[in-house]
Amino acid sequence: MLLLREIAALVRYVFRTPNSDKTIVFYAEQQSYWAFLEGVVGQLQSLSPTPFCYVTSDPNDSILKRKDLPIHAFYLNKLLPFFMLFVGCRAFVMTLTDLNQFHLKRSINESVHYVYVFHALNSTHMAYRNGAFDHYDSILCAGPFMVEEIRKREEQQKLKPKQLIEAGYYRLERIHARYTREGVAEHEGRKRVLVAPSWAAHNVVEAHGAALIRSLADANYDVIVRLHPETMKRTPGLVASLEAELADRSNVVFEKTVGSDDSILAADVLITDWSGIALEFAFGTERPVLYLDVPRKVQNDRYQELGIEPFEATMRERVGMVVPVEEIPTIHERVNRLIEERSSYKARIAELRSQNLFAFGRSSEIGARHILNVTQKHAS
Repeated sequence: MLLLREIAALVRYVFRTPNSDKTIVFYAEQQSYWAFLEGVVGQLQSLSPTPFCYVTSDPNDSILKRKDLPIHAFYLNKLLPFFMLFVGCRAFVMTLTDLNQFHLKRSINESVHYVYVFHALNSTHMAYRNGAFDHYDSILCAGPFMVEEIRKREEQQKLKPKQLIEAGYYRLERIHARYTREGVAEHEGRKRVLVAPSWAAHNVVEAHGAALIRSLADANYDVIVRLHPETMKRTPGLVASLEAELADRSNVVFEKTVGSDDSILAADVLITDWSGIALEFAFGTERPVLYLDVPRKVQNDRYQELGIEPFEATMRERVGMVVPVEEIPTIHERVNRLIEERSSYKARIAELRSQNLFAFGRSSEIGARHILNVTQKHAS
């Protein structure tokens, strides 16, 4: 049935969608990535009356059913490589890395301009595969550290220079806007701890989940466990066993979607490993992070060749504290300390955000105008 849906979507794109509406194509691997695209989409909607296309590989993506957006939405998964090989749009905007490295290739139409939108504040060379960004034409960079890393790789590998746009980072702006607008009410009773791991080997939940969550729950915290989508996809048995093992803890909640920011705003402290959520939480709410000291999330074994320490590594001691896993049985003592010292982190984190991110509050407008400029340049 899903393959039939894809065939129907491909037919609708090729034969029933006006060419004028196929100038810009967005691609999202899963619905959760909409949180990183919606700002740019909203700005495009206000800047240009022309509809555009949105392709998703998530059959349950709610955008497929929305009627309030000027979007032609299509579900493509198995047929995606074929679609991408022959697509003829002017701007192809995506949050997926590794273009042209595996089965998803650049189009045979050389006029297609590929725009990359970041979905984390991690550096470009450790948490991603080697060459993950080599084949894009332009990149909406969140901060100066990304520009430095990409330019150095281009120099080392003798790559054609890309357009690096000093855009900022929408997801963070969305979190901070809600934090500023709504505030965070001081809730009576138990404090809330958000446990949000990455999906790499040795991540917090897979390596220490039950012990960590039980320790926090027994210390009388409300615990929100925010599972990474890749963890749920790759190890569903582990997730089920954790839920069963902790079913008797009424103060433990498992969150299985990452599109909402509610748990980020509700938590007094975040506990994580090397996940990108750490800097979204810290810079978005100006509250500290507790990092469990597990091995680095390394997707590129050659990352040290760049000679730049990854941004996420340099920030750990500056936006929170790093705690050895041996201290999990008494982790509540460190959590209490961070809550008590929260006010001392606020100004420091805000300053770090100002120093390390571009155009805070204006990323969507900058990104949208760049995409429109790309389409207009190709039209002339």
